[in-house]
Amino acid sequence: MPPKTQYTILVLILISGFAVRLYKIDNPVADWHSWRQADTAAVTRNFVRYGVNPLIPRYDDFSDVSGNGLFNPNGFRFVEFPVFNLIHYSLFSLFPFKSLEYWGRMTSVLAALVSAYLIFLLVRRHTTPKTGLLAAFFYLFLPFNIYFTRVILPDPLMVTLYLAALNFFDMWLVSHKPSILTLGAVTGALAVMVKPVALFFLLPVFWQLIKKEGLRLYRSRAAIILLGAYIIPFLIWRTWEHRHPEGIPASIWLLNGDHIRFKGAFFRWIFGERLGNIILGNWGVFPLGSGIIAAFAISGYFATWIPAALLYLFTFATGNVRHDYYQIPVIPVIAILLALGVAHSWRAEAGFTRTWSKRILVLTSVIFMLAFSWYTIRGNYQINHWEIIHAGQAVDGLTPKDAKVIANYNGDTAFLYATNRRGFTHLPLPIKDLIDRYGISYYVSVNFDDQTRAIMNKYIVLQESPEYVIVKLEEWRGLDPKPTPIPVDL
Repeated sequence: MPPKTQYTILVLILISGFAVRLYKIDNPVADWHSWRQADTAAVTRNFVRYGVNPLIPRYDDFSDVSGNGLFNPNGFRFVEFPVFNLIHYSLFSLFPFKSLEYWGRMTSVLAALVSAYLIFLLVRRHTTPKTGLLAAFFYLFLPFNIYFTRVILPDPLMVTLYLAALNFFDMWLVSHKPSILTLGAVTGALAVMVKPVALFFLLPVFWQLIKKEGLRLYRSRAAIILLGAYIIPFLIWRTWEHRHPEGIPASIWLLNGDHIRFKGAFFRWIFGERLGNIILGNWGVFPLGSGIIAAFAISGYFATWIPAALLYLFTFATGNVRHDYYQIPVIPVIAILLALGVAHSWRAEAGFTRTWSKRILVLTSVIFMLAFSWYTIRGNYQINHWEIIHAGQAVDGLTPKDAKVIANYNGDTAFLYATNRRGFTHLPLPIKDLIDRYGISYYVSVNFDDQTRAIMNKYIVLQESPEYVIVKLEEWRGLDPKPTPIPVDL
C-alpha cells in the first residue's frame, strides 16, 4: 500500500474517531465514574483558582482518604504527578470559550488520537500497513474505549506516553541516535509519573533489549538509562508525596484487598464480564483468539505485550475487578491483537468457499462485537442524578465563593465538585465539630433522610426544593419567625 494511501486512510480513521468522541462531550461531571473524574478536574480547577503549582496539587475534598484518620483541610491530592492537569489547564487557558470540563474531556480525546497514530506506526513497523490501520481503527472504535478516552482521567494520557516510549525505543534500535533514546526515556518516565502501572506496559522494551544484548543486558548502557529514567523520577515524586500523608489515598487494597486474585470470581469478572462482554461484545473473542495465535506465529514482538498485560491484571486484581476504567491501559494490546486476528483470518485460502466463509465470519464477528459492546456501554453516558447538578448550581449561586460546604452524597465527590466549593462529602464528625474545626458554613443534600431533617430543624434552611435542600449552618433559635427559604427559580 503506497504511503499516501496509508496516511489518507489513517486521517479518515482519526477524523471519525474524533467525531464519535464528541457524543455528549458537554455532559456535566455526573456520568459513569464521575467521582474519579471530579477528583481529576478539581485539581485543574484549583490551578485556575489558586495558581499552578504541580508540586502541590489540590482538590476539594477535606475527608480522610488515607485510611489513617487524617482529615485533609488543605485538599492535598497526591496521586499521579499532574501532567494531565497541566495539559488540561493549558488548553483551558488558551481556549477559554469552552468550559473547564469540556477541555478536560478533550485532553483525553486528543491523547487517544495520538495513541491511535502511535499504534499505527508500531504495528506497521512490525507487520504490515493494513494491519497497522486495523489496529488504529479498533483502538478508536471499540465502544469501551470511545467512552473511556473522553473522560476526565489521566489514564488515556498515560497510554499515549507509554506508546510513545515504545515507539521511540523501537526507532532507536534501528538508528541508535542518543536523542531518540532520550525521548524514549522522557516519555516513559512521564508515563510512570502519570500512572505507575505504565511500568508493566514498558516491559517489551526490556524484552527487546534481552533479545539484542542477551546475557550482557546488565552492562547495557541503554538498559541502565531507561530503567533509571522510569524509576528514579517516580521514586522522587513518591518521596515528596509523603510530606503530606493526609493527601495520599489508601491504595494497597487495589492489589488484592478482597483476596479475589486467581479465584473464580476474578476470572469471571475480568475475562468474562469486562473483556468478553463489555469490551469485546462476546463476538470479539474469535478475532482476539486468532490474534493471539498470530502474535506468537508471525509477530513475536507483540506476543511480549500479552504477558505484560496479564501481569498488570493479576497484580492489581482488586482494582481491576472493582473499577472498569482500570482496563484502559490494556486496550492497545487488545486492539493490536484484534487487528492481527482479522488480518490473519482474512488471508486467502486454497478454495473460494473456505476463504469467504472465514471472511464472512470475521466480518460478522467484528460488526456484532461493536454493536453489542455499544449496547452495553451506552449507559455510561447517562446522567442518572441530575439533582446533584441542580443542587450544585444553586449552591454556587447562593453562597459566597470561599464558603466551605458539606455536600452529603455518601462520600461521592461528584456532588462536592458540582457545588464549586470545598469541604466534605459526608458527615465524618458531628456537624458542630465540622463547623468549629473546619469552618463549614453550609450543608446541602439531595437525600431527605433523618440526618438531613435534623439539620433542617436546627439550622436555617436557605433553599428547599423537591430535589435538594441547602442549609445555612447558623442556628435559628431565638429568631422569630424562622427565616423563609429563598424560592427556587423554575
